Amino acid sequence: MINPTIIKFDTLESTNDLLKTYYESFPDLTFVQTNFQTKGRGQFDHTWDSNKDENLLFSVLLKEAYANKRHQIKDIILNTLFTFFHEQKIKVHFKEPNDLFVGEEKICGILIETRYEETNLDYMIIGIGLNVNQLEFNGYRATSMKLIHQKDFEIDVIFTRLVDILINQLNGSN
Repeated sequence: MINPTIIKFDTLESTNDLLKTYYESFPDLTFVQTNFQTKGRGQFDHTWDSNKDENLLFSVLLKEAYANKRHQIKDIILNTLFTFFHEQKIKVHFKEPNDLFVGEEKICGILIETRYEETNLDYMIIGIGLNVNQLEFNGYRATSMKLIHQKDFEIDVIFTRLVDILINQLNGSN
């Protein structure tokens, strides 16, 4: 089992972009978390807007050790998130290509990026943006854990739990 490397920043342009730029320098199962992204993005270069210090923004780098799971990774990520939301008593549903919704409001986005050199996997980077304590979304149809449960959540506690669930999913899935 690989131990995760966790790197935290106050502000970054994008957690996915940092891992893409420096993937060769980071070990497998490196997590990068930030309190704020100045150029956060989702699928098809859509932007991901998030208030500073109110949401969970992170990416994880998977390389050699997880290459055999590349075709399962979306399901593994979804199972991780469904498990977490079930624990939080929040009923979510997945909407293609990469979002989790509560009713008609987005609560979480996923961005999976891969790079191959011929047939060899260089990396899979999975970015996750989870609305935790944000109350207003500038015209977007979105919600947060705080809006649902009417209480503040500790972002670091949520991050630690998601890392634990994801590692268990990665190691338990064949």
